[in-house]
Amino acid sequence: MRKFLSLTLAILLAIGVGAPVWAQQASPGSPVTQTGSTGLAASTCLSSIATSSVAITLTIPAPGGSNSVYIDYLVLAIVSTAAVTTSSTAQTFTSTNIAGTPQFPVSGAVTTGATNGAVGASGSLAIPIKALVGVGPTFVSPTANTNFFGEMTACWHIAP
Repeated sequence: MRKFLSLTLAILLAIGVGAPVWAQQASPGSPVTQTGSTGLAASTCLSSIATSSVAITLTIPAPGGSNSVYIDYLVLAIVSTAAVTTSSTAQTFTSTNIAGTPQFPVSGAVTTGATNGAVGASGSLAIPIKALVGVGPTFVSPTANTNFFGEMTACWHIAP
C-alpha cells in the first residue's frame, strides 16, 4: 500500500498536479481598449414640449469631425387637449439628417385627454438610430393643431 501511495504521488508530481500556477502574464500584454459604438453612460438628453397649436422641432447638436450621433432613447408623442373630439387624420413626426429620412407615425386616433406615441419612438431603442456623419439630426412634430401638442425627448451619444 505504501508503494502504491508513493507511486501515485510521484506520478502526480511528474504531471504537475499540485505545482503552483501563475495567473499573471510573463511579459506585459497589449493595453485593454473598449470597442464598439455605444457609450450609454455618456448619453446627453434634450426635451421639447409644445403648447396647443404650435409645431415644434428638436435639434440635436452636430457631433463635429467624422463622428455621428447615435440616438439611444427616443419618445415622440402628441397629447390632445380637452377641445379634441376625435381626429382620425394621420399624424406623423418627421426627421432630417438620418439615412432614409425616417418618419414616425402616431398610433391610433387622437382622442380627448389621450397621449399617443409614435411607432418606433416610445423609449429605449434596442438598436441606436445613427445620424449622418458630422451633422445633428432633427425631429419635427406634426403640423400645428389647436387640439393637440407635441412632446419629444431624445438621448444620444457621440461615436465614430
